[in-house]
Amino acid sequence: MANETVRLSDVIVPDMFDSYLTKETTYKSALYNAGVFRSDADLAKKLAGGGILFQVPFWKDLDDTESDPASDDPDSHGTPGTISTGKDMARRQIRTRGWSTMNLVQELAGSDPMQRIVSRTGEYWGRQYDKVGIASVRGVVADNIANDGGDMVKDISMDTVGTPAASNLFSAEAVMDAAQTLGDAKRDLKLIVMHSVVHTRLSKLELIDFRPDSTGKIWSEYYMDFRVAISDQAPVIQGANQVMYHSYLFGADAIGWAEAPVAKPVEVDPVPSAGDGMGMETLWTRRQFAIHPYGIKWTEAQVGGNFPTNAELMLAANWDRVYPERKHIPFAALVTNG
Repeated sequence: MANETVRLSDVIVPDMFDSYLTKETTYKSALYNAGVFRSDADLAKKLAGGGILFQVPFWKDLDDTESDPASDDPDSHGTPGTISTGKDMARRQIRTRGWSTMNLVQELAGSDPMQRIVSRTGEYWGRQYDKVGIASVRGVVADNIANDGGDMVKDISMDTVGTPAASNLFSAEAVMDAAQTLGDAKRDLKLIVMHSVVHTRLSKLELIDFRPDSTGKIWSEYYMDFRVAISDQAPVIQGANQVMYHSYLFGADAIGWAEAPVAKPVEVDPVPSAGDGMGMETLWTRRQFAIHPYGIKWTEAQVGGNFPTNAELMLAANWDRVYPERKHIPFAALVTNG
């Protein structure tokens, strides 16, 4: 007699589920919804092709050569300047994650654990994209400190014995100093990503405001004139004596984001013989994407496998700023003790 049991592999239509998962993943990414990630059609097009690294060309700004005084001399001619290009470099990422469950669990628990897994995959991948984005930012900060004099970073933290002073804590003055690293381009910064610990202290001090959007239906949190995004993906660094919190100031669309499907984005792997014949099922998900801070070239200097880990994304050696001026990069880091 044919087996008529309905299995997860019968319920999930891979193409439909992958389409759902892609939308859910984007929706669940805090950085995407905050406006830090920008969907980049050019990155998506390059992902659809081959290769590990791909170029992201950009136009450099006009130089500041002094303008020419006009004259009425027909034999005196002005000399035109030019505009040049540069090359940024982005990195392909392919990540996978699977979850297994024994069929007996459903019978004993009275509910289907695999269906719960399916319902949470969007949340999982949204958090993973945020982690990759933050790890990349940490690598950019490390490169900036190592090679650019730390001109994108304001560090007011301390790591000595004792209680941090007010001057070591997140404050309006500290935010303004971090923003000032962009000079007159500081108004491009619109958003602060901060850890929940920092946010809680500011809330206790009643320094967080709530403002409606243009429709009056959606309210967002603000600190000064910066919209606030709370994420515990923001780094917490344990020093020898103190804890340091990284907060990041972003302009709109500071990081390029794109996703392209692999050949089999979703797959169900049943093992009927497992559990002495009761069976086991594994749901495999596979994501191919690029998350790239504009103006910072990926160098591929220290990558052990086919694709970089989050730890490798944090390495200074794997990043190099290529935008000619610091103010062209709408980002600043603030390091505090809370």
